[in-house]
Amino acid sequence: MEEHGRFLEILAEIKNIAALQQNTLSKEEINRYLGNMELDNSQMEAVYSYLSAGGIKITGRREGIPECGMAGSRALFNRKLYQHEADTRAADDKELNGIIKGFLMGREELRDRLIESLLAHVIKLASAYNKRETVANKTISIDEIISEGNIGLLAGISIIGENRAQYIKEDGEPDYKAVHGIIDMEIVNAMESFIDMETSGKDWENAVLAKANLLHEAAKYLTEENGAVPSKEELSEYTKIPVEEISRIMNLSEDTKRVVSS
Repeated sequence: MEEHGRFLEILAEIKNIAALQQNTLSKEEINRYLGNMELDNSQMEAVYSYLSAGGIKITGRREGIPECGMAGSRALFNRKLYQHEADTRAADDKELNGIIKGFLMGREELRDRLIESLLAHVIKLASAYNKRETVANKTISIDEIISEGNIGLLAGISIIGENRAQYIKEDGEPDYKAVHGIIDMEIVNAMESFIDMETSGKDWENAVLAKANLLHEAAKYLTEENGAVPSKEELSEYTKIPVEEISRIMNLSEDTKRVVSS
Protein backbone atom coordinates (compact mmCIF):
# COMPACT_ATOMS: atom_id res chain seq x y z
CA MET A 1 0.00 0.00 0.00
CA GLU A 2 2.98 2.36 0.16
CA GLU A 3 2.56 2.89 -3.59
CA HIS A 4 -0.93 4.30 -2.96
CA GLY A 5 0.31 7.02 -0.66
CA ARG A 6 3.30 7.83 -2.82
CA PHE A 7 1.13 8.22 -5.91
CA LEU A 8 -1.25 10.58 -4.12
CA GLU A 9 1.70 12.55 -2.80
CA ILE A 10 3.30 12.90 -6.24
CA LEU A 11 -0.02 13.87 -7.81
CA ALA A 12 -0.48 16.62 -5.22
CA GLU A 13 3.08 17.82 -5.83
CA ILE A 14 2.45 17.96 -9.59
CA LYS A 15 -0.64 20.11 -9.06
CA ASN A 16 1.31 22.44 -6.76
CA ILE A 17 4.12 22.76 -9.30
CA ALA A 18 1.60 23.55 -12.03
CA ALA A 19 0.12 26.31 -9.88
CA LEU A 20 3.57 27.93 -9.74
CA GLN A 21 3.86 27.71 -13.54
CA GLN A 22 0.57 29.38 -14.47
CA ASN A 23 -1.14 25.97 -14.50
CA THR A 24 1.06 24.73 -17.34
CA LEU A 25 3.18 21.57 -17.42
CA SER A 26 4.91 19.70 -20.19
CA LYS A 27 4.25 16.04 -20.85
CA GLU A 28 7.94 15.39 -20.21
CA GLU A 29 7.75 17.01 -16.77
CA ILE A 30 4.79 14.87 -15.77
CA ASN A 31 6.49 11.72 -17.06
CA ARG A 32 9.59 12.60 -15.06
CA TYR A 33 7.67 13.14 -11.82
CA LEU A 34 5.83 9.81 -12.25
CA GLY A 35 8.78 7.89 -13.69
CA ASN A 36 9.04 5.49 -10.76
CA MET A 37 5.35 4.58 -10.68
CA GLU A 38 5.48 2.10 -13.62
CA LEU A 39 2.28 3.38 -15.23
CA ASP A 40 1.41 2.10 -18.70
CA ASN A 41 0.33 4.34 -21.60
CA SER A 42 -3.38 4.18 -20.77
CA GLN A 43 -2.72 5.08 -17.16
CA MET A 44 -0.48 8.00 -18.18
CA GLU A 45 -3.30 9.17 -20.44
CA ALA A 46 -5.55 8.98 -17.38
CA VAL A 47 -3.13 11.23 -15.50
CA TYR A 48 -3.05 13.74 -18.37
CA SER A 49 -6.85 13.79 -18.58
CA TYR A 50 -7.19 14.16 -14.82
CA LEU A 51 -4.82 17.13 -14.73
CA SER A 52 -6.36 18.71 -17.84
CA ALA A 53 -9.84 18.46 -16.34
CA GLY A 54 -8.43 20.24 -13.28
CA GLY A 55 -7.49 23.27 -15.39
CA ILE A 56 -3.84 22.38 -16.06
CA LYS A 57 -2.57 22.90 -19.61
CA ILE A 58 -0.31 20.09 -20.80
CA THR A 59 2.15 20.90 -23.58
CA GLY A 60 3.84 18.35 -25.82
CA ARG A 61 0.88 16.01 -25.93
CA ARG A 62 0.30 14.52 -29.37
CA GLU A 63 -3.04 15.30 -30.96
CA GLY A 64 -5.26 12.42 -31.87
CA ILE A 65 -4.77 10.60 -28.57
CA PRO A 66 -8.26 10.23 -27.08
CA GLU A 67 -8.68 11.61 -23.60
CA CYS A 68 -10.43 9.20 -21.31
CA GLY A 69 -12.00 12.00 -19.28
CA MET A 70 -12.53 12.39 -15.57
CA ALA A 71 -14.48 9.17 -15.07
CA GLY A 72 -12.03 7.11 -17.11
CA SER A 73 -8.98 8.57 -15.43
CA ARG A 74 -10.23 7.87 -11.94
CA ALA A 75 -11.28 4.36 -12.89
CA LEU A 76 -7.75 3.68 -14.13
CA PHE A 77 -6.26 5.18 -10.97
CA ASN A 78 -8.49 2.94 -8.88
CA ARG A 79 -7.59 -0.20 -10.80
CA LYS A 80 -3.87 0.54 -10.49
CA LEU A 81 -3.56 2.07 -7.06
CA TYR A 82 -6.60 1.42 -4.89
CA GLN A 83 -8.35 -1.64 -3.55
CA HIS A 84 -12.04 -2.07 -2.90
CA GLU A 85 -13.31 -1.81 0.63
CA ALA A 86 -13.39 -5.59 1.07
CA ASP A 87 -9.66 -5.76 0.32
CA THR A 88 -8.60 -2.76 2.40
CA ARG A 89 -7.47 -3.66 5.90
CA ALA A 90 -8.70 -0.85 8.10
CA ALA A 91 -6.93 -0.52 11.44
CA ASP A 92 -9.05 -0.87 14.57
CA ASP A 93 -9.34 2.15 16.86
CA LYS A 94 -6.46 1.13 19.13
CA GLU A 95 -4.11 0.41 16.25
CA LEU A 96 -5.13 3.58 14.42
CA ASN A 97 -4.56 5.69 17.52
CA GLY A 98 -1.10 4.16 17.85
CA ILE A 99 -0.32 5.06 14.24
CA ILE A 100 -1.57 8.62 14.74
CA LYS A 101 0.45 9.02 17.93
CA GLY A 102 3.63 7.74 16.32
CA PHE A 103 3.13 10.02 13.32
CA LEU A 104 2.60 13.05 15.57
CA MET A 105 5.77 12.15 17.46
CA GLY A 106 7.74 12.46 14.24
CA ARG A 107 7.74 8.93 12.85
CA GLU A 108 7.42 9.94 9.21
CA GLU A 109 7.54 6.33 8.05
CA LEU A 110 4.00 5.91 9.46
CA ARG A 111 2.51 8.33 6.91
CA ASP A 112 1.78 5.59 4.38
CA ARG A 113 0.37 3.27 7.07
CA LEU A 114 -1.92 6.09 8.19
CA ILE A 115 -3.13 6.61 4.62
CA GLU A 116 -3.69 2.86 4.22
CA SER A 117 -5.65 2.67 7.46
CA LEU A 118 -8.03 5.45 6.40
CA LEU A 119 -8.78 4.43 2.79
CA ALA A 120 -11.81 2.42 3.92
CA HIS A 121 -12.98 5.49 5.87
CA VAL A 122 -12.91 7.51 2.63
CA ILE A 123 -15.10 4.87 0.98
CA LYS A 124 -17.50 5.04 3.93
CA LEU A 125 -17.78 8.83 3.65
CA ALA A 126 -18.25 8.57 -0.12
CA SER A 127 -21.11 6.08 0.30
CA ALA A 128 -23.21 8.90 1.77
CA TYR A 129 -23.31 10.41 -1.73
CA ASN A 130 -25.12 7.44 -3.27
CA LYS A 131 -28.44 9.24 -2.93
CA ARG A 132 -27.18 12.48 -4.49
CA GLU A 133 -28.94 13.25 -7.76
CA THR A 134 -25.66 13.61 -9.63
CA VAL A 135 -24.67 10.07 -8.58
CA ALA A 136 -28.13 8.54 -9.05
CA ASN A 137 -28.34 9.85 -12.64
CA LYS A 138 -24.73 8.74 -13.29
CA THR A 139 -23.41 12.25 -13.96
CA ILE A 140 -20.74 11.46 -11.37
CA SER A 141 -19.65 8.02 -10.19
CA ILE A 142 -18.83 6.92 -6.66
CA ASP A 143 -15.37 5.91 -7.89
CA GLU A 144 -14.73 9.52 -8.90
CA ILE A 145 -15.87 10.78 -5.50
CA ILE A 146 -13.69 8.21 -3.71
CA SER A 147 -10.65 9.27 -5.74
CA GLU A 148 -11.20 12.92 -4.84
CA GLY A 149 -11.68 11.89 -1.22
CA ASN A 150 -8.32 10.13 -1.32
CA ILE A 151 -6.71 13.38 -2.47
CA GLY A 152 -8.44 15.13 0.44
CA LEU A 153 -7.15 12.45 2.80
CA LEU A 154 -3.59 13.15 1.69
CA ALA A 155 -4.15 16.89 2.11
CA GLY A 156 -5.46 16.41 5.64
CA ILE A 157 -2.51 14.23 6.66
CA SER A 158 -0.10 16.76 5.14
CA ILE A 159 -1.69 19.56 7.17
CA ILE A 160 -1.33 17.51 10.34
CA GLY A 161 2.27 16.60 9.50
CA GLU A 162 3.18 20.25 9.01
CA ASN A 163 1.52 21.33 12.27
CA ARG A 164 2.09 18.39 14.61
CA ALA A 165 2.32 20.48 17.79
CA GLN A 166 -1.22 21.75 17.31
CA TYR A 167 -2.57 18.22 17.59
CA ILE A 168 -0.84 17.31 20.84
CA LYS A 169 -2.58 18.23 24.10
CA GLU A 170 -0.87 19.73 27.18
CA ASP A 171 -0.56 16.29 28.76
CA GLY A 172 1.44 15.10 25.76
CA GLU A 173 -1.30 12.90 24.37
CA PRO A 174 -2.62 13.34 20.80
CA ASP A 175 -5.86 15.25 20.28
CA TYR A 176 -7.46 12.41 18.32
CA LYS A 177 -10.73 14.28 17.88
CA ALA A 178 -8.94 17.22 16.24
CA VAL A 179 -6.91 14.88 14.02
CA HIS A 180 -10.00 13.07 12.76
CA GLY A 181 -11.82 16.39 12.42
CA ILE A 182 -9.24 17.93 10.05
CA ILE A 183 -8.95 14.71 8.03
CA ASP A 184 -12.72 14.41 7.62
CA MET A 185 -13.00 18.09 6.73
CA GLU A 186 -10.38 17.81 3.96
CA ILE A 187 -11.93 14.60 2.60
CA VAL A 188 -15.45 16.04 2.47
CA ASN A 189 -14.23 19.38 1.09
CA ALA A 190 -12.41 17.58 -1.72
CA MET A 191 -15.52 15.55 -2.54
CA GLU A 192 -17.86 18.55 -2.42
CA SER A 193 -15.52 20.75 -4.49
CA PHE A 194 -15.32 18.06 -7.17
CA ILE A 195 -19.11 17.65 -7.26
CA ASP A 196 -19.61 21.44 -7.49
CA MET A 197 -17.06 21.69 -10.31
CA GLU A 198 -18.54 18.82 -12.28
CA THR A 199 -22.12 19.98 -11.75
CA SER A 200 -21.40 23.56 -12.79
CA GLY A 201 -19.61 22.24 -15.86
CA LYS A 202 -22.66 20.16 -16.83
CA ASP A 203 -24.96 23.12 -16.16
CA TRP A 204 -22.85 25.26 -18.49
CA GLU A 205 -22.91 22.59 -21.20
CA ASN A 206 -26.68 22.23 -20.89
CA ALA A 207 -27.18 26.01 -21.05
CA VAL A 208 -25.05 26.31 -24.19
CA LEU A 209 -26.88 23.39 -25.80
CA ALA A 210 -30.26 24.93 -25.00
CA LYS A 211 -29.25 28.28 -26.50
CA ALA A 212 -27.78 26.58 -29.57
CA ASN A 213 -31.08 24.77 -30.13
CA LEU A 214 -32.97 28.04 -29.64
CA LEU A 215 -30.77 29.77 -32.24
CA HIS A 216 -31.27 26.90 -34.68
CA GLU A 217 -35.04 27.07 -34.37
CA ALA A 218 -35.01 30.88 -34.55
CA ALA A 219 -32.84 30.83 -37.70
CA LYS A 220 -35.14 28.28 -39.29
CA TYR A 221 -38.24 30.32 -38.49
CA LEU A 222 -36.78 33.67 -39.62
CA THR A 223 -35.49 32.14 -42.85
CA GLU A 224 -38.95 30.82 -43.69
CA GLU A 225 -40.61 34.07 -42.59
CA ASN A 226 -38.30 36.50 -44.42
CA GLY A 227 -37.02 34.35 -47.25
CA ALA A 228 -33.40 34.95 -46.27
CA VAL A 229 -30.93 33.65 -43.72
CA PRO A 230 -31.02 36.00 -40.71
CA SER A 231 -27.97 37.95 -39.54
CA LYS A 232 -26.57 37.65 -36.03
CA GLU A 233 -28.17 40.99 -35.21
CA GLU A 234 -31.58 39.72 -36.32
CA LEU A 235 -31.14 36.53 -34.32
CA SER A 236 -30.16 38.60 -31.30
CA GLU A 237 -33.23 40.80 -31.60
CA TYR A 238 -35.49 37.77 -31.93
CA THR A 239 -33.94 35.56 -29.21
CA LYS A 240 -32.66 38.33 -26.88
CA ILE A 241 -29.26 36.59 -26.80
CA PRO A 242 -26.40 39.13 -27.14
CA VAL A 243 -24.60 39.16 -30.50
CA GLU A 244 -21.26 38.39 -28.81
CA GLU A 245 -22.71 35.29 -27.17
CA ILE A 246 -24.27 34.17 -30.45
CA SER A 247 -20.81 34.43 -32.06
CA ARG A 248 -19.25 32.30 -29.29
CA ILE A 249 -21.96 29.64 -29.62
CA MET A 250 -21.53 29.54 -33.39
CA ASN A 251 -17.76 29.21 -33.00
CA LEU A 252 -18.21 26.35 -30.55
CA SER A 253 -20.52 24.65 -33.04
CA GLU A 254 -17.97 25.03 -35.84
CA ASP A 255 -15.20 23.69 -33.59
CA THR A 256 -17.35 20.66 -32.78
CA LYS A 257 -17.97 20.00 -36.47
CA ARG A 258 -14.25 20.12 -37.19
CA VAL A 259 -13.47 17.68 -34.36
CA VAL A 260 -16.16 15.24 -35.48
CA SER A 261 -15.07 15.36 -39.13
CA SER A 262 -11.33 15.05 -38.36
